[in-house]
Amino acid sequence: MAESNATQVILTDDGIKIINAQNTADNAASQAGNADSAALIAQSTANAAKSAADSNYNYANSEVAVQSNATAKAQSTADNAFSQAQAVGSQASAEISNNSTATAKAQSTADNAFSQATTAIDNGKVTSQAVTDLKDGSKLTIADLENGLATKVANSDYASYKVQTASQIAQKVDNGAFSAYQTTTADLIAQKVATKDFSAYQATTAKSIDSKVSSNDFNTYKTQTADLIDDKVSSSEYASDKTQTASEIADRVSNSAFSTYQTQTASQIASKVDNGAFSAYQTTTADLIAQKVATSDFSAYQATTAKEISSKVESSDFKTYQTQTADMIASKVSKSDANNVNLIPYSAMPEADNLQWAESGTGGTLSATTHAFYHSGADSLYELNTAGSTEVFAKSPRFKINANATYTFQLKGFASSNVSSMDVYVLGRPNGSTSDFTVAQEIIKGAVLSKSALDYRTVTFTTGAIDEAYLRIDNNGSTNGTISILGFTELKLEPGDTATPYVYGAEDTMIAQMADDILFKVTKGDLIDEINLQAGNTLISSSGQLTLAADTIYFDAKKPVIIPSANITGTLNGKTINAGSRLNSYGNTSYPLTINQDGSVTSTSFETIDTEIAALRTVIKDGTVKTNLRGMTPFATGMYSAADVSLGAGQLALLEGYSTSQDPNFNATGMKTTGYAILDASAGLSLHGTTQAINFSGTDQDQTTGITMNSYGNIIGYPNSTWWRIVSNSGSNIANFGIDRGGSNVIQFNRELDIGNFHINTGHTFTSADGGAIHFAKGRGGANDIYAGDVHYNSLVKSSLLSVKRDVKKADTSYWAQLVNSIDLATYQYKTDDNTSQIRLSSIVDDVNDTKQWQLPDVFINRDEDGKLNGVDDSVLLNATLATVQEQQKQIDQLNGHLLELEAKLNG
Repeated sequence: MAESNATQVILTDDGIKIINAQNTADNAASQAGNADSAALIAQSTANAAKSAADSNYNYANSEVAVQSNATAKAQSTADNAFSQAQAVGSQASAEISNNSTATAKAQSTADNAFSQATTAIDNGKVTSQAVTDLKDGSKLTIADLENGLATKVANSDYASYKVQTASQIAQKVDNGAFSAYQTTTADLIAQKVATKDFSAYQATTAKSIDSKVSSNDFNTYKTQTADLIDDKVSSSEYASDKTQTASEIADRVSNSAFSTYQTQTASQIASKVDNGAFSAYQTTTADLIAQKVATSDFSAYQATTAKEISSKVESSDFKTYQTQTADMIASKVSKSDANNVNLIPYSAMPEADNLQWAESGTGGTLSATTHAFYHSGADSLYELNTAGSTEVFAKSPRFKINANATYTFQLKGFASSNVSSMDVYVLGRPNGSTSDFTVAQEIIKGAVLSKSALDYRTVTFTTGAIDEAYLRIDNNGSTNGTISILGFTELKLEPGDTATPYVYGAEDTMIAQMADDILFKVTKGDLIDEINLQAGNTLISSSGQLTLAADTIYFDAKKPVIIPSANITGTLNGKTINAGSRLNSYGNTSYPLTINQDGSVTSTSFETIDTEIAALRTVIKDGTVKTNLRGMTPFATGMYSAADVSLGAGQLALLEGYSTSQDPNFNATGMKTTGYAILDASAGLSLHGTTQAINFSGTDQDQTTGITMNSYGNIIGYPNSTWWRIVSNSGSNIANFGIDRGGSNVIQFNRELDIGNFHINTGHTFTSADGGAIHFAKGRGGANDIYAGDVHYNSLVKSSLLSVKRDVKKADTSYWAQLVNSIDLATYQYKTDDNTSQIRLSSIVDDVNDTKQWQLPDVFINRDEDGKLNGVDDSVLLNATLATVQEQQKQIDQLNGHLLELEAKLNG
């Protein structure tokens, strides 16, 4: 229910609030009085019409006197005057008819005022803002308000005003001027309508009206209108709303306070309309109107008017014009786009150099590209990509929108399988706000679009307190650290709760052109030889020539004009030339190619290399070519790929490393170099780093054979390599180095190998070049063992220096002689000996039988480093044999002594 003026004003003074409520009741009563005085208004309108008729009649008479052919014009002027009088009569009839419902209107107004007053004053029953505003701390009761109203209506000022108003009305209606005017008007109307033409016109008008109303088009339209109304009225929502409204009305009008106020209001209205002055005025007005419309002249004039209208409507010119007008209107309003609104600007098929949308967030890229899912790759769409796990955003330009209204949004899109999800926000603000947004509505949340086709989503929502907004599309991040792709197009935002077919947004629709911007097209057959758009400046000739003559000529930046090189004469000096569409990736807004005024050339692009988006730049300047690569996605925490190449001044330098942050503009400092290779004309080849190497693999592109020489100079064989060879200029092998994985290939030298003074030649000879001794020593000191077959030597020297010995004691020769005498000697041949070999004699080291079959004291047995039986220690055995000889010499000497004693005794 609409609120009255009393409940819309917020005051703090209780007395003013009472007067406001009283004024509301006064207004209701005044409306009743105004409705009852509708006849007075009609009479005033009739007076004006009469004056116009007098003026027009006098004008017509003067025209007849001055010019004989003015009769038709005078007739037309009189007809207009009568038409005005007739309209006055119709209005008067309508006003009289409205009198019968004046009481009901006044009652309704009073009911509204009372309902609002009750709502505003009723303490403790409601908590609406209207009550709070109206009361503002007031403790008035309904009884207080009723007493105030009674005082207002019953005061002497009101009674005096009522009498004065009635008196003024009576003076206007009863004076002589009005009576004379009444008579003159009646005579004038009689002169106009007392013609037979009017009767014929009346009949024709009736016939024309009947033909219009009974036509098939009218009946069809009537049926369609009735059906539409029926659909609206019979819907379940209408029925529910009707029931709720009826229930609320019943609650309002059934309380006792309303009944009391209703009785008082009815009493006041009755006092207004039942007085004698009003009744007299009503009767007088009705009589005047009856005099105007009940004359025969009026009927005649009505018929004449009808005939004139018929002659105009039925003419062929009118029919032709009617058809043309209908066709033109149809051509304008039948366009499907005329009633199909899209608030989102630049909503599809973006241009790479004019995206209009903006990207924000860390590590995201917004671009215009094509995809097979959309128009088979023929048209572009938006792509919002990121390899990071955090969300990135695409923002539309701002557009106007209605507050607290229902809108429907739709889009088409797709997502790679590693897009975690996507959201859509409407971010709005009221007029005058400088905030980015004050109201955020997430209309699509956590959606996962199809990865195999173009998906379609739509949603209906209600806006908040906003007057303008922009749309934000969110890619909520990659699930695996690689590039996640979110594609979207054909976004549409329209009023209402129904999604209609997609149309371009306000900025890119062809319908949103002003009348001054309409393009005119001339068909081929209508083309004249030349079009001179502006004399002396632009000339389009049928010979195919376009002539532009002006001090300055501007070309469209969005659709550049291509001028063939043959048409460019001379040189361009001191100019910067940019080629391609300007980039808009990761904050880099360079052109793909720029030729600078200093002669340098810069090329910039963003490409995907091994699933990673990288910024690439090439600069040619001062005789040097430099290329730079900067990764946009971290391969480890705080580490982005970086590589530089420089070629110039006799040097090729290749550097690899990383930057600690994204560097899309190639201006970050502190790049960390992890390796480089420098080829210098004077210094040669330098390698640095753990992975830098020189690779040799012949024709094996898979690099399974060949070798690698790393940055430390080591030679490393590939998995299937067998040899690394050194070959002479004659083609013979000098040295072969086995590098097979199994280790079966040896190292071979096919020439004498000289190692200092130690020479090993191919004639089975170890040579001491300076004639010095050859020593076989242990790495930890001392002499090493030598294992050999037959040893041929000139002399055998054993080192037995006291200076290198410890725990030196005299040996017990008898003990060692006993050990020597316990040895079992044997003759034998080695299993490898042939039949021509000589019989061998020595002791036997029994390494076969657990119970030894051959006696050899352990002290004479030699063991290897692992403690295994190795053979006879001839050095110990030789010295033990010497001890045995010494022991035997002792025995010989002793026996000689005994022998001498025996000889002495025998001789003596």
